[in-house]
Amino acid sequence: MTTPATSPAWEELLTAALLGTDRRTPEGVPRGRAAPGALLDAAAAETVRRRAGLRPGWSGSPRTGTGRPGTICAPGPGSDP
Repeated sequence: MTTPATSPAWEELLTAALLGTDRRTPEGVPRGRAAPGALLDAAAAETVRRRAGLRPGWSGSPRTGTGRPGTICAPGPGSDP
């Protein structure tokens, strides 16, 4: 199932990471000894693409949309718990 937080490219990268690059190599990733490193590079690039769409200051899960706008981290000193 593809949700707004996942894409077919991400799912393909995840599948290759779980099965291993010997059994499954995603499109655009070279085969052979360079495959594991190239898979990590592709996953990093896809992570940047996914995070680029998130709004600053939003905490919670981008998959479910839960969280409160403006909450970035735990309250600072002097805040009521």
